[in-house]
Amino acid sequence: MTGSAEASPPPLFDQPFYEAITEARLAHLATLELPIEGRSVIDIGCGIGRLSEFFAERRCEVLCVDGRQENISRLREVYPGRRAAVVDVEQDSLTELGEHDIVFCYGLLYHLADPFAFIRRAAGICRETMLIETCVVDALEELVLLVEDPDDATQALSRIASRPSPSFVSAALRSSGLEHVYLPRERPRHPDFQYRRLLDGSYFRDGRALREVFVASRVPLSSTALEPFPPSALRPSSG
Repeated sequence: MTGSAEASPPPLFDQPFYEAITEARLAHLATLELPIEGRSVIDIGCGIGRLSEFFAERRCEVLCVDGRQENISRLREVYPGRRAAVVDVEQDSLTELGEHDIVFCYGLLYHLADPFAFIRRAAGICRETMLIETCVVDALEELVLLVEDPDDATQALSRIASRPSPSFVSAALRSSGLEHVYLPRERPRHPDFQYRRLLDGSYFRDGRALREVFVASRVPLSSTALEPFPPSALRPSSG
């Protein structure tokens, strides 16, 4: 016997799955050709703030918010200069957080029981652009399924979560005043994003969640990396 203790697992959000998807998200954000430099950004559902570093590196004024105190405490250890607050986005006021040029919410929407209400409230503090990454249900219709999240510090606060369809997310954004909705022409290079749209109503396939990225703006965007919603796979056939 060596007497050595087993190594403890890495902290939440530093585990291999989160590291892989964080790397893919960050690399993908850099390809979107968005006017980000120097903007004010709120990262809603920030976890421990790994993705907020993308904006900080581009001289943005960043505010990070998350519903769990342990995540914000860890964020303050990792990024001691970053503005951060504990906010339950399903219960607390967002208007008190001020208006921001960019509302960024990656990995949040599907942890909420009412994603439509959140998008409306988040749009109320968004001056220019909203960036959303979420698990989705692969369906043509504007629908949302309620599911139960695991009892995990990285999941929904209330255990009740959702899987919206892409058309649902687009409709919610447009009805909230973000009229110009886009999908990236190329999705992040991570297996959760690299699925074929079958429109079969599934939200979990081959052992993986299905994810999409949405960019919505109050004015048209000129990025060649984006295509207007709906993409060809979700457009009615002319025949």
